[in-house]
Amino acid sequence: MSAGSQLVVKTFDQLTREELYGILQLRSQVFVVEQDCVFLDQDGVDALPQTLHAFYPDSARTMNDTHGAEVGRSFAPKAYTRLLPPDFPDGPAFESGARSISRVVTSPHVRGEGWGRRLIRELVARHSDQLLTLNAQTHLEGFYAGFGFSPNGPRFFEDGIEHTPMSRPAEA
Repeated sequence: MSAGSQLVVKTFDQLTREELYGILQLRSQVFVVEQDCVFLDQDGVDALPQTLHAFYPDSARTMNDTHGAEVGRSFAPKAYTRLLPPDFPDGPAFESGARSISRVVTSPHVRGEGWGRRLIRELVARHSDQLLTLNAQTHLEGFYAGFGFSPNGPRFFEDGIEHTPMSRPAEA
């Protein structure tokens, strides 16, 4: 892993325009287009003062249309997630005193290279003293279990995808 190998963690106000644009580009590409989930991704939570945006930057890439013609640039990061403010009620995974991890996403062009695993590992290490929760897509339950998360409630469907609420206790 080379360029962009340092985890960047910023609040909304600290993000550059290109970083914010790239994050929104990636989330739309994966959640809305690839996973066919029609939902309001820009939910206002990104801009809350204590929401943290964690990502591995990538070099700007050329975007082409279906005929190969250049149509623009992508500033999407390799992997991204947001860490919600403490005690923010993030659905079924919510536990008092927790910070929730949400919108975990890896860019399709780097999948299989370990960026998502590295992102969660570093985020958990940085916040190991806090109770962490997330609503995992159920097929990724084992992935998150590898970082100490365990189910903390019944499975549920969100946007047509089965999810498992999970939590990871704070380390002493």
